[in-house]
Amino acid sequence: SMSGAFGIHEGAYFVGRNELLQWLNDLLQLDYKKVEQCCSGAVYCQILDALFGDIPIKKVNFAAKLEHEYIKNYKVLQSVFEKHGIDKPIPVERLVKGRYQDNLEFLQWCKRYFDIHDSGANYDPIARRNGAPGSAALATPSKNPPPKEKDAAPPKRADSAQGR
Repeated sequence: SMSGAFGIHEGAYFVGRNELLQWLNDLLQLDYKKVEQCCSGAVYCQILDALFGDIPIKKVNFAAKLEHEYIKNYKVLQSVFEKHGIDKPIPVERLVKGRYQDNLEFLQWCKRYFDIHDSGANYDPIARRNGAPGSAALATPSKNPPPKEKDAAPPKRADSAQGR
């Protein structure tokens, strides 16, 4: 069984907010600005999907705005914990309130669990959540940042090299 129990002094709980958000945004191709945005439970589900690849992601509502919608996401998360033998209580009633500290601690736990069990397999977070409610509206990091100078010319495309 993949026990979720590890001591509070193993470094898990000392990862800062900025590092956590950077990790989350890189892993799931998101543009989250606050830890509290995790409170719907959707990203917690997808973190485990990145690890196991078998989460019923179409059942996860990325556009959830109300507590009863959040609860449905946590039911999916709970089933994943049970399926994979993760021995960790999910403090649903606290997480859904959207308070910083509760979500910070749970996200820290998720990162630590991920780091311990990650196989390094390739994961396409956008393709995986494609078709899940609200996934299309998620802000993702822009692939092509705008040019630094206002008057910078767009990069030349190598069209002339094609079709010879």
